Amino acid sequence: MKPSIGDIVKYRDWKPGDQEIESIPKESRGWGNVGLVISVGVDTFRSKHQSDFGILEESVDYIDNDGDIHTARMEDVEVLVSNEEG
Repeated sequence: MKPSIGDIVKYRDWKPGDQEIESIPKESRGWGNVGLVISVGVDTFRSKHQSDFGILEESVDYIDNDGDIHTARMEDVEVLVSNEEG
């Protein structure tokens, strides 16, 4: 299910191929974050080829319990609670 505004989503867990966890400052780690979707759209993300300027992909912005806003590829979030359910 694609996320929509008002949904509660979880950002995916760390997986092989991601940067090593220890190489990312603790305050910048987002794996497993949960938050409320505040925007759905398109954003530019790096592709697997570091030589390009990135590619446009569907994205979501969500706000977590600390008030931090995160932008993620739509494919990297899972809808935990749909706004349509409540």
